[in-house]
Amino acid sequence: MGELSTQNPRPGRPGPLALALSCLAAGLLGCEHPTAIRESGTPPPALPALAPSRVITPEFIVTYDGSGQVVHPDVVVTPPGVFAHPWHLALTPFPGGAPTYENPSIYASDDGETWVVEPGASNPVALPRRSVAGELLSDPALVYVPESRELWLYYRSYTADSDYVWLLRSPDAVHWSAPALVLAAGIGQVLSPSVVRRSAGEWLMWSVSGRCDAGNAHLDLRRSADGLAWSAPQALVLPGLSPWHVFVRWVASLSTWMLATNVKSQAGSCLTKELYLAFSDDGVLWTPRDTAWLATGSDPSALFSGSVYRAAFAETGDSLRFWYSGAVMTDTMYACQQRMCMGSALRWSRLGTEIRAATDVLARPRR
Repeated sequence: MGELSTQNPRPGRPGPLALALSCLAAGLLGCEHPTAIRESGTPPPALPALAPSRVITPEFIVTYDGSGQVVHPDVVVTPPGVFAHPWHLALTPFPGGAPTYENPSIYASDDGETWVVEPGASNPVALPRRSVAGELLSDPALVYVPESRELWLYYRSYTADSDYVWLLRSPDAVHWSAPALVLAAGIGQVLSPSVVRRSAGEWLMWSVSGRCDAGNAHLDLRRSADGLAWSAPQALVLPGLSPWHVFVRWVASLSTWMLATNVKSQAGSCLTKELYLAFSDDGVLWTPRDTAWLATGSDPSALFSGSVYRAAFAETGDSLRFWYSGAVMTDTMYACQQRMCMGSALRWSRLGTEIRAATDVLARPRR
């Protein structure tokens, strides 16, 4: 409903005071709450820079907590006739930045615009383990597995010292298996897993290693032959960027991998102000756009006046549909750094969506 400037050069997500103590329960200090992989690559072709403004349309999602405040969208499109609806969306509620509500939820759609909870389904589809004190969830990722005609949902759980990645399976996007643990690491070492199945024997997982109280974060890549057992991480570089929550897909119409990430701009904060796109022919060597794809501060509809956060996209013909998450700045005070740092609070927004020609995303590579 408004226009967003995207031409800011590149130079984090708190909750209100009443929720501040739960913010740190996650161990995140500081208010956080492919073609075959090869070892070399070339940048995508350079096209004219992105138009300076465009329209972002809000989408209302009915969340199980009733807030409508959401974060971390992840989208998959399945062949017609496999499920009752071909579009599926995973996200988490995030009312006022409260991580206790950040439990993976699933929605379905016929057009990628109107999202519903399917009859017989209920949200959330996963909850923290009662046996693990202080455990919280976040960061869902969806994959369609054609061999079994299943949806697989990966999600992260975390405690004060550990990250875990779990897997749920569903034959109908309504009924889900018990969670299976597929990965464990130290806290902050598997943020925002983005999983792609290239074939029955080739699976890829990009994720971020970093923490709110650290100045920088980096991209990791893991590989798997079955989506269950994963390799050790391979550290990757996004030149000039400190990624935070990533989403990766192969874009067939452009013959390139494309990555979307919000970027950390200061140590001690998870409040991110810009979203960047990057491109790769091998999933290993990445070339970011020279300017932010989306940034705070210039949105008349005020969807993302406080933060631009995780985004997802899906290819439909020669177009790309984007889903953005982020937050609106409010006047409330919040506690963040070391449980009691003060600042302006956020209200997490509805999703914002837009459709772009696939070629719009390409521009001069970052020098």
